[in-house]
Order: sequence, then structure tokens, then C-alpha cells
Amino acid sequence: MKLLVDHREKLMFESLKGICETISYSQLSIGDYWVITDSSEIIIVERKSVQDFLSSMRSNRLWDQLLRLMKTREESGYKVKRRILLVHGNFDDYLRITDWDNPDNLRKHWSQLMGAFQEIVYVYNTPIIHAESDAAFRSFMRILIQRERKGKNDKLPDAKWFRKPAKATLPVKDHRKYIVSAVPHIGNRLAENLLSHFGTISRIANASVEELQEVPKIGKKKAKLIHTMFH
Repeated sequence: MKLLVDHREKLMFESLKGICETISYSQLSIGDYWVITDSSEIIIVERKSVQDFLSSMRSNRLWDQLLRLMKTREESGYKVKRRILLVHGNFDDYLRITDWDNPDNLRKHWSQLMGAFQEIVYVYNTPIIHAESDAAFRSFMRILIQRERKGKNDKLPDAKWFRKPAKATLPVKDHRKYIVSAVPHIGNRLAENLLSHFGTISRIANASVEELQEVPKIGKKKAKLIHTMFH
């Protein structure tokens, strides 16, 4: 893994030391930071201070930058894997300093910000991260590099459901139902229908798609899915 830091980001360079094997300055053509993966792909991070974010949002410069980011598929021979907008600083502190005596303006600013956040995510298809301090920014970059190295940002979601274990004292009939109902695409009702029709788990597992369709509530699509689970 390698981290390239744009020459305009010299003030942040020191805070990033040690988070990656190789960190170096470069005149980047787009974005402020490039995380170069071992497969020669890049993650582009555009960092904006709160003040710069607000001013660029109002001048429309932000939207031009995001459009360019969104359209970029390859840069300097690297395939763009993902792009991220990171806002650095505390919105509340900045807005209260500039509009402390004007609650109406403060509410207006927050409304504009919430609208801008949703525009960035939904219209420009760009994740937006908020790091309130230099420590938060360093942590984000460090964790981003770690997750990319381990492939954690590309994995499918882990199963979050939990199935309560069956009691050892359950009758054999109920144990059979418990086992069959645990198969994907089969719940308690279909488990009852399958066991009623075939009698044993073995016969269910060895049934053809056509034979499975003879069971009430099981059509061709579900029969194929059940058959696939056992084969």
C-alpha cells in the first residue's frame, strides 16, 4: 500500500506519518490523497476544511469538483476504485462564530448543509466523511488503509440473524422440523409440508425439482432453490 499526498496538503503531512508503509508528496491531478492498493487501484480522497466546504458549496465550485470525481474512471494509469469526500473541522463552531447573534441564519445554514450532504450522497454518488479534528482525520486515513489492505471495504455483509438452538429434549419429529426449517428458503410451514410429504430429511435432500413441486406451497422457483441447497 502507498499513500500519495498532494503538495498543497503539506500542513497535514506530519500528522499522517506512520499510517502507511510509503508516504510521499506528489502533484496530484485530482483529489488531495491517493491510496494506492496492491492491485494498482486508487482510492481518491478529497479533503476540505469546513470553511472551504461551505465557500465552495456556495460558489458551486464543489459541484464541479464532485462531477469531475464522479466521471473519473482512470488516472495516471491507475483504475479508480472509489472516491471519498472528507470534510475536516467542526461545523458548529464555525457557524456559531459567523452567525452567533442570528439564530435564523444558523438554521438556514444547517438546512443548506443537510441538503448538500444528501445531494453529494444521492446525486453525485460520493460518500462523505466528517472528521472534526486532526486526530479524527488521521484515524480515518489509517483505518481506510487498513480496511483496504484487508479487503474489508469490498466484502459482503455478515449475517446478523441468530437462530436459537433446539433443546435436546425435543421429540425426534420436532428435531427434524427444526433442521429442515433452517435450510434457506424454508420456514416452519414449508418444513412441515416437506416432512409430511416425504417423511424423512434424507428423502427431501434426494428429491428432484419436479418431486419438490408436488409439495403444497412450493413452486418451481422455490423447488430449484431448495434443490440447490442440498446439491
